[in-house]
Amino acid sequence: MKSRRIELVARPDGIPELEQFRLVDVDLPELEDGQILVKNLAMSVDPYMRRSMDAVATDMEPWPIKAALDGPAIGRVVESKNPQYSVDDLVESMSGWQEHFVSDGDEFIAYISSNTAIVKRELAGSLKPKDYLSLLGVASQTAYFGLMCGADMLAGETVVISSGAGTVGSIGCQIAKINGMRVISSAGSREKVAWLLNDIGVDEAFNYKERAIGDALEQACPNGIDLVLENASPEHFSACLPLMNEMKTLLIAGMVGIYSSGGKVKNIDNFEYVLDSFLRIKSYPFMEFLDSYDKFVADMTNWHDEGKLVVKETMFDGLQAAPEALRSLFDGNSFGKVLVKLAD
Repeated sequence: MKSRRIELVARPDGIPELEQFRLVDVDLPELEDGQILVKNLAMSVDPYMRRSMDAVATDMEPWPIKAALDGPAIGRVVESKNPQYSVDDLVESMSGWQEHFVSDGDEFIAYISSNTAIVKRELAGSLKPKDYLSLLGVASQTAYFGLMCGADMLAGETVVISSGAGTVGSIGCQIAKINGMRVISSAGSREKVAWLLNDIGVDEAFNYKERAIGDALEQACPNGIDLVLENASPEHFSACLPLMNEMKTLLIAGMVGIYSSGGKVKNIDNFEYVLDSFLRIKSYPFMEFLDSYDKFVADMTNWHDEGKLVVKETMFDGLQAAPEALRSLFDGNSFGKVLVKLAD
């Protein structure tokens, strides 16, 4: 059977360029006993992928050159020689960047199991297949588990969430509002700031390209900061430190701003605030909380169905658009969760 996939042909220096990828035709092998053939319906692109493009990766194996890549995907079983899977089963995997793949039916755990591992997903209620990459995807899990399981959210206290127009940020803003917190967020354009204020309902938002981060935070947080969900950069993280109330927590979900510049965090010149205010800094893998996955699904779908939580999506069409979709995460053109539609 013929299929197509995207390969990496050169490692980038900075923001990925389209010519560093190529679309290739591949021949899929005949299924052996125990194997499953999956047709991908949609795939996700995420900021961590930029780090996978480097020759040396600190948290995951680097992407190979001229070979199959990996990333979150949702698909349908189109052929099965495995009694645990039937044709038309909906399955999630880490075998994005390709239209079809063969799985041995290994158990799926995102970022941990083999790329071809799969898990069945159900379309209960109003769920659509793509929702497992957006509403219920790993970025949403990062926001949910960090705030709901890794922090203390107290009604009336102030949380600062950077990159509020991204998936982790926007989901985090809404979860914090649902839990009664006062939410301050940042974004990189006036359009995104307006969306945060008018559609997401944050209490204050600012454009970090037009205002000094420290000044904006000081004005928005007259009673200090009680919790941070950091997604953006060392500069944003550092600007929060002087405003933190004693014995409060800074969660680090990621720092997109450093992913295209070698992944290095420069020295933070005001770290004394961490010591003086007895602050807690926590970086966490969402996999740490997967025993709460069923509650995550229930909460997220209920909040979504009740109109308490919305997911902004940007959908690219066709596998050939995947490199452009990934690049959009770093050139300021992405808005919300970025997906690539591969099939109906």
